[in-house]
Amino acid sequence: MKKILFLIESLHLGGAEKSLISLLNNLDLDKYEIEILQYKKGGEFEKFIPAEIKLSSIDYKPSLLERIKFRIFKFLNYNKKYHNAQLLWKSIKTSIPKHEGHYDIAIGWGQGFASYFISQKVNALKKIAWVNIDYEKAGYYAPQDKSIYKEFDKIIGVSPFVQQEMKKTYPEYDVIFIRDIIDEVEINSWSLQQKKIEFNKNKVNIVSVGRLAKQKSFQFAIEAVNILTNKGHNIHLYIIGEGSEREYLENLISEKGLKNCISLVGYEENPFPYIKDCDIYLQSSIFEGLGRTIIEAGILNKPIVTTNFPTASQILTNNETGLIVGMEPMEIANAIDKLINDEDLTQKLTMNLKSQSQKETQKSLALMYKLFNED
Repeated sequence: MKKILFLIESLHLGGAEKSLISLLNNLDLDKYEIEILQYKKGGEFEKFIPAEIKLSSIDYKPSLLERIKFRIFKFLNYNKKYHNAQLLWKSIKTSIPKHEGHYDIAIGWGQGFASYFISQKVNALKKIAWVNIDYEKAGYYAPQDKSIYKEFDKIIGVSPFVQQEMKKTYPEYDVIFIRDIIDEVEINSWSLQQKKIEFNKNKVNIVSVGRLAKQKSFQFAIEAVNILTNKGHNIHLYIIGEGSEREYLENLISEKGLKNCISLVGYEENPFPYIKDCDIYLQSSIFEGLGRTIIEAGILNKPIVTTNFPTASQILTNNETGLIVGMEPMEIANAIDKLINDEDLTQKLTMNLKSQSQKETQKSLALMYKLFNED
């Protein structure tokens, strides 16, 4: 039985965390001895780890000197050349202890700390890096990480776009594509549960799900709602998620006088009832590694408006299974306006999503088993 280690920074809310949980709940656990190692324990998703899987944590606390070094590195990084994860690793890499144990396979689930730790602090016959973002746009300085990724037997991109970008960045390394596991049965089942907030059926209810982070650009969504309400539309936007941008978004909502039209719902363990009951699903991101929530909204057959980040067109066909628009509030508003006023278009998008073949979970699982069983 092969011993497999997954290292993830934490099991707090997020797409990468959700994807790992979906994978673990679909794997045949009789075939492998699996351990999950976290940098920080206590995340919301810990309770979804199957009982057969060992869950442990590093819980390394940087020393005072390391914290000072990190602050100095951040201060000197005024031009944002390096990602904070790169600066943190530079601060602690000599002191953080190696992980005890030997594994057949070790997987760094996510760029940054997970990849750094697996690369330099774990003993394994095979090492795999799982990359789920637009690496360059996320702010990583590729030359610094070249020696890190050299230690991996394979780099996985969760979308064709991520694979292409990582291959372009590190052409000498083995980069392949395996899509994140997104469990349709689980999503449909969870969508039937009761949500905490009931929608006003007299309004057009729009839902967005994601961390309140710059990457998600929820300010575009807020500005679009402002445009639409000024045109007389009776709409309500529910943003489901939590993060560092909350105060900024709250201030923007207040400044625009939209408190009665936009709700920052906060973290929801199960966002699917909100997606299932909404009239339109909106994604306003400037970049995504995959675009998981669009796929989830598609599984629930919702009319989708999304900005044209690179992976959007790999998930949706514009005007057939969703509307893909520019990263401008006016373009977002115009697309929502179009769906509100064109019932035939809305029905077409919904019907096309219903007839779309959804066999990606089995494809991804087959590729994962192949990866695990290769010599």
